[in-house]
This record gives sequence, C-alpha cells and structure tokens, in this order.
Amino acid sequence: MWDQLEHAYGPATDVPDLLAQVRDPVLAPAAIGELNANVYHDGDAVHSAAPALLPALLDLAEDPTVTVRPAIVETVGDLAHAARTAEPADVDEAWPDAWTAAVPRLLGLLADPDVEVRRVVTFPLAQAIGHHVWPSLRDRLAVEPDQAARLGLVVATGHHADPAALDWLTGLLADPAVRLAAAVGLRRLGVTTDVRSLLDGFTDVEVWADTWCVGSPRPSAVVWWLNRELGDDRATRRALVARLLEHPNADIRAGALWSSAQLLDDELLPLIADRLPDDEPENRRLAAHLLASARAPFADDLALAARDVYLPAADAALSALALLGDERAVEPLRQRLSGPRLGLPVRPQRRPWSPTPLEDVLIAMRDHADALLPAVRARLDNASTDQAEGAAFRRVIQAWQAQPGK
Repeated sequence: MWDQLEHAYGPATDVPDLLAQVRDPVLAPAAIGELNANVYHDGDAVHSAAPALLPALLDLAEDPTVTVRPAIVETVGDLAHAARTAEPADVDEAWPDAWTAAVPRLLGLLADPDVEVRRVVTFPLAQAIGHHVWPSLRDRLAVEPDQAARLGLVVATGHHADPAALDWLTGLLADPAVRLAAAVGLRRLGVTTDVRSLLDGFTDVEVWADTWCVGSPRPSAVVWWLNRELGDDRATRRALVARLLEHPNADIRAGALWSSAQLLDDELLPLIADRLPDDEPENRRLAAHLLASARAPFADDLALAARDVYLPAADAALSALALLGDERAVEPLRQRLSGPRLGLPVRPQRRPWSPTPLEDVLIAMRDHADALLPAVRARLDNASTDQAEGAAFRRVIQAWQAQPGK
C-alpha cells in the first residue's frame, strides 16, 4: 500500500519501518521526528500518505506503552493545521473522511492519564473547525486539574468561534486563571475585551510555557502569541505593548520590544527610549535598534547608551545616534574605524533585527564627513581591509563628495 502513497519526499515506503520504530523507546524520538518531517514537512500540503497514516498515529497515541505520545499527537495537530490552511487543491481528497473519523478519538484523549497528552491534544482539536467539539472542551474544563491543559481547552474553544460558546467564554472572564484565554477567544467572536483582561494573563505567565499555543519556556513567547492573536487590532496591540514595556519580568519586556517593531509611533517611542538603561543587556540592544530603525530623535539618551559596557547595545545605540547625524557619534566612530573592532556589519544582513550596515551609518554622518574622512581613508589604505569593506568605504566617500559644496 505505502508504495502507492506519497509524502513530501516521494513514495512513502519508509512509513511502516518508522511506525515500528516509534514503538521502540530508544528509536522513538528520532522516528516520530522523521515521520513529521516527511509527512507534514513545511505544512503547505497534505500528501496522500497522511490520511492512511492518521489512524496508525492515533493507535500509537492511545497506547500507554508508547513513550512519545505527546509528539505523536502534535504531529496529528500539524497535519490537521496543514489541511486547514493549505490550498484546497493541495489537500489529498481522502483527508476529510480520515479526519472526521479521527476527531472522536482525539476527544477521548482529553481525559488521558498523561498530562502531557492532555496539554497537546487541544492543538489538533483546535483545528477541528466544523466539528461540534467545543461542548466536550467545556465539560473537560470543569474537571481538568492541570492549569496549562485548562488554558489549552479555552484557547481551542476560541479557535472554533462558535456563537454558542459566547456566554460560556464570557463567564470565564471572572476567573483570573483563564481570563486571558477567554478574552482571546471572545475576540474571535467579535467581542472586544479591555486591555486589562489581556494584561491579567501576565500575572502567572510561566504556566503558558506548557500550553500548545505558546509552547516555550520564555515568557516573551506569550507576548508574541498574543500579538499574533490581536492581528489587525493595532490600537490594542500598542496599548498592550506600552503596558508590558514596564513589566517587572525582563523577558516579558523583551517580548514587548520585539512586538513593537510594527507599532512605532510618537507615543510608543518614548517608552522604548526608557528601556535604553534596562537592567537586561539584550533589552538595551533591542531598544536602541528600534530607535535606529525609526530614526527617533532621542539623541541625549542614545549618546549615553553608546557608552554601554554591553557592546552589542553600544553598537546599536551608536548606530541610532549616527543616523541622526549627531556630532557626538564622531569620536566613537573614529575609534571604531581605527581599532580592531568595527562593531557594525560591512555587508548588509537580510535578517530581521540585523544591525544597521556601517555604510548607512557613515553616510548619515555626511555633515561630519571632514572629521571622519581621515579615519575612513586610513582604513581603506590598510592592507587587511577586505574587498567588500573597501567597496563600502569607497561608496561612503562618493556619497559624501556628492553633497553640495563638497
């Protein structure tokens, strides 16, 4: 059978051996990882092997002797998510029937003795749109003792956006332990809750690390998840980030800084500048990077931050200061140009949050070109200067010379 089916890498002839290996405690972690990579791959299609594999995966998930049951359930969730989000033409025609048969079996795992299984099973159930599963999620919440599993139940209910769940989710706002999950679910039903309801979720943020929707030990991951959930509601996202920038947890502040990149405005930028002396070094770097990207006029704060003992933060602050054309950037830049450590990339880096290239920084200092030119020329004459660096410095000189009066 399997030679007639395909996964992302061709004929699915390896599936039977991998399924057998999943039953071996030693081989199981690698085997389920390879199965996921082969059948789910990057989630852009549901191949013909997936419908046939689904009942076999559920057999393994229901077997208490299998050691990787949470990872198996997560693979089922990945496949279900792919089926829901991929182009319909890329979903194998046998999947809907296989998935309909799978949903009741997944509901059975809500009461599994293994808490790790209970925490993750709400991931595939959240993808069961069109299946009437939310009453089962509601009923399980009444008896579920694990807080992360409880949060997963509420979030999964919200994903279904069933109007019949409106009153139940509204009632959960009174419970601080699940208020954030309920508020997010209500937003999917078109009910806007105040920012306070969202902020309350950060009083015990560590528990979210064990939920399927966040799944990271870093509190900042909750900020990221919530930022995604709020989507186009920029006003609420901005209000949330503004509050969280002052949170006592440094990693939550980091999440707020990361989440603010697309929200920068005149009200938010001063709050970001306030993070330049943050206790956490990486937060200082993130704040300076954001101010650089916005060309934000906080020169006095940046001049102090450019002396940071944490060099990546000092680099970012110096970049931001130089992009403003501030004279106080001249001497630090001359020291960089004359010393062994530039601290700023010569080659542009096409990644988010990459430092500003040195070429852009120097060109922005055109009003101080005369003060910087000797150091740039000396760097050019240095035999150790590589080809890319030399080309960048020559472009800087050309840009300076192109100014009127030069």
